[in-house]
Amino acid sequence: MDGVDPRIISYSILALVLVGGGFAIVRMLQRFSSDQKAEPAKPAADWQRALDDGDTEKAARLALDAGEWIKAGELFLKLSRPGDAARAFRSGKHWEQAAELFEEAGDDNAAAQCYKRAGNHRRLLKALIRLEDWPGAAEAAEHVGDKAAAAELHAKAGKADKAAALFRAAGQPQRALPIEAEAFEAAGDFAAAAERWVQAQLPQRALTCLEKTGDHLNWGRLLDQMGQSDAAVEHLIEAGAFAEAAGVLARAGAYRKAAVYFQRAGDTERVIECLLREGDRLAVVKLRLASGMKDEALRVATSVKPGEPGYVELTKLAAELMLQNGDLVGGGRVLLSLLKVSLPAEERVEFGRQAIEAFLVAGDNVSAQAAIERLLPLTSAGSDVEAWLRATAAKIAPKTPGEMPAASRPSGSRLTVPLPEAGQLAAETTQTALDGDRDGFAGDLPEPGWPPGVPVSLGARYGGLTRLGQGGNGIVFRATDKLLGRQVVLKFMIEGTMPTEVARRYFLREVQLAAALNHPNIVHIYDMGEADGVPWYCMEFVDGQPLTSHLSHGVPVADKKWLCSILDQLCEALDHAHAQGMVHRDIKPDNILVDKQGKVKLLDFGLARVLNEGFGENSVLAGTPYYMAPEQLDGSAVDHRADIYALGVILFRMCTGYLPFVTGNVFVSHAVDPVPDPRGYNPELPAEVVAVIFRTMAKKPVERFDSAQPIAQAVRAAFKQ
Repeated sequence: MDGVDPRIISYSILALVLVGGGFAIVRMLQRFSSDQKAEPAKPAADWQRALDDGDTEKAARLALDAGEWIKAGELFLKLSRPGDAARAFRSGKHWEQAAELFEEAGDDNAAAQCYKRAGNHRRLLKALIRLEDWPGAAEAAEHVGDKAAAAELHAKAGKADKAAALFRAAGQPQRALPIEAEAFEAAGDFAAAAERWVQAQLPQRALTCLEKTGDHLNWGRLLDQMGQSDAAVEHLIEAGAFAEAAGVLARAGAYRKAAVYFQRAGDTERVIECLLREGDRLAVVKLRLASGMKDEALRVATSVKPGEPGYVELTKLAAELMLQNGDLVGGGRVLLSLLKVSLPAEERVEFGRQAIEAFLVAGDNVSAQAAIERLLPLTSAGSDVEAWLRATAAKIAPKTPGEMPAASRPSGSRLTVPLPEAGQLAAETTQTALDGDRDGFAGDLPEPGWPPGVPVSLGARYGGLTRLGQGGNGIVFRATDKLLGRQVVLKFMIEGTMPTEVARRYFLREVQLAAALNHPNIVHIYDMGEADGVPWYCMEFVDGQPLTSHLSHGVPVADKKWLCSILDQLCEALDHAHAQGMVHRDIKPDNILVDKQGKVKLLDFGLARVLNEGFGENSVLAGTPYYMAPEQLDGSAVDHRADIYALGVILFRMCTGYLPFVTGNVFVSHAVDPVPDPRGYNPELPAEVVAVIFRTMAKKPVERFDSAQPIAQAVRAAFKQ
């Protein structure tokens, strides 16, 4: 190529390019021409021609093939095929129309998808609810701002946290509570669940949860709110919430039982409040004294009137307090007021003697001499007391007849009542006794020395009265039945123990029931009645000693054969009485006589039942009821199982030498404290006997033996007797 002009080379290349481009253009035109010949264009109105020919279905398919989505949908609708129409609209992304037609066709799933693509959450929400797609529906509800609906849907979806939060956000906290409670239950947090159920005012569901937690405190509180006070008290006591339990009882009007638990809680003021509502002023005075509040105790003691429950005991306490405070004259006058009470003469004489001594120490000879005048008719002629009274009267007598000693005589005063002679006093005393109202025949006079206070009308039948003793229930005399020539025991009610006529009739009815008992181990009641206004009864005399005399403090009964024999007989007596519908209510060693042959006789059936019915003076807080069942102490209903409990206390004492509760407030201990293990006192005691004692002394009657004989049998087997 050397020597060739470069310009010639450039022109040659350009010519080749131009020629090649022309050939390329020609080839492209040839291909386009051949394509047009191979695939001729479809007519734009094929679906229209089919429609004109009356073939709507073909027209719809052709419109669908041609991408005419709306037209295709319309044609399918003419054919009443909403599902195909919906699919046509969906292909054309006409979501709202498609969704509505899917709904019409019953395809909620497809409808929901279309509503979602269209952003129509309200219509989407309805479709998802029909599909029971709770999570999706809840989300849709949140999109539309319906928090309450969203909360319900989240709850159905199992999302309790979100549901509760939304209910609270919607201002409906009460609807959140059951959801939260169920969630806590499912998680095993029953305490939190119970709290929510309470707030939701569904207490029964709350109780179910509290039962699983063992939360007796809140369990009891909830029962109290539900008005189930008995069950509430039981759980509150189990929780140790004695003050709350007492409050429930007080609101229910069970003041005696409430006092037990206020005492347990150490709230003395509330104890006193309950006892005052119960009318038990004797217990109130004793509690005030125990608290060192003597003035308040004295105020309560002096508020009682003659004939009211506890009058004698309260009057004695009032006199004692006055004397301790240095008010000797006031204390003496209070003691003299007891001379009007129907008590044994020797007791009234003793009160009068104390009053006279108080007057003498105070230098009030006038009051002392007046007291001597009142007291002399009550003394026996020639007795030591009469001699003392006359000697004292002589010492303080005025030197001038009818005149007081100057040291004690108020200015201008004169003694106008002369001291009677001894013979005159004796005559007046005898005449007073004979002038009383009598129910007997004329001439049926009592023998000389007939005890004051005992109805004289009984003198025709009974004689040789010898006082055996006096308890809280009455005065007991050994006597001779002059008609039948046998030894008997007479018992009379003390004035004030049963102050009303209704109570007297009740007493007589109960003694009638007791008299119907016929068992060799029960003291038989021969006769009963009411004389000179005093209830009385006559019973069998037993030549023996109370079981108490056979029990030594701190020493278990060594003779197990004797123990089992006593227990057998006592259990037979109790089962017989219980079978007749009688409940003793005062089972204790003092009421169990054992004769010289080892035969048991049970005393006082029926009487104890009357006296513990709440006539006023026998408050459990007024003494130390070592054998009384918890239900007796707190005023609950009492049945034969109270006797079973007392039998358990006796068995405890026989096996250990000790009572189960002797220190502190015995009243409260029986009501709430666990029974101490008898083996702490007697390590050799068989476990079977311990089990019998624990069951017999169960706090709840339903947990005790239902009859007495199985107790004796179990003990005999344990001791191999």
